[in-house]
Amino acid sequence: MEDQTMHNNYSALPYKSFAPGTTLRRPTQQKEILVTPNDPARLVMTDFEQTVPITELPTLPLPEANDRMIAYGVRLLFVTKNDDTILGLVTANDILGERPIQYIQKFGGSFNEITVNDVMTKRSEIEAISFNDLCNASVGQIIETMKMFNRQHALVIEEIDDNAFVRGLLSTTRISQQLGINIEPSNRARTFQELESALMSAA
Repeated sequence: MEDQTMHNNYSALPYKSFAPGTTLRRPTQQKEILVTPNDPARLVMTDFEQTVPITELPTLPLPEANDRMIAYGVRLLFVTKNDDTILGLVTANDILGERPIQYIQKFGGSFNEITVNDVMTKRSEIEAISFNDLCNASVGQIIETMKMFNRQHALVIEEIDDNAFVRGLLSTTRISQQLGINIEPSNRARTFQELESALMSAA
């Protein structure tokens, strides 16, 4: 009797129909915090406890992968199994650069037939930084580390007990933006030149 009384205290909400042209609400792009090379490195990490990483299966064709990047406003996708185990990662440069051409020259076929598995950077080839090391490092140290590996992206690995997780992502594009440097993301050489100049200015 008491349960029935509680139920009757609630009224249903009215339904609304979808108006033409209704779109999905997406998170507002937050303005990046400006940093200096001496600031804590954690300020330039994309933290996956706060931002959901975009994942795709290895069978995804390259044109669709490129469309996903544009739709989500990212330049990197994680390639995973169905259980989220990481197989590798693929960047916009991997899709639009030389790798598809090299694959076609070697195996034949067309661009539309190539999957992310064919051009991705495999897990064994991905450089990673310890989350504990990052928490004690400066932005300048991260820049030097990424220069050493000549990579535009690096993963941050957090180890808890016997388990390892990808906690975050480091990107030279994001670091450049937070340092106040405007660089075309695909221009890797200029990116490192500008980051080097920023380090020298802070010295």
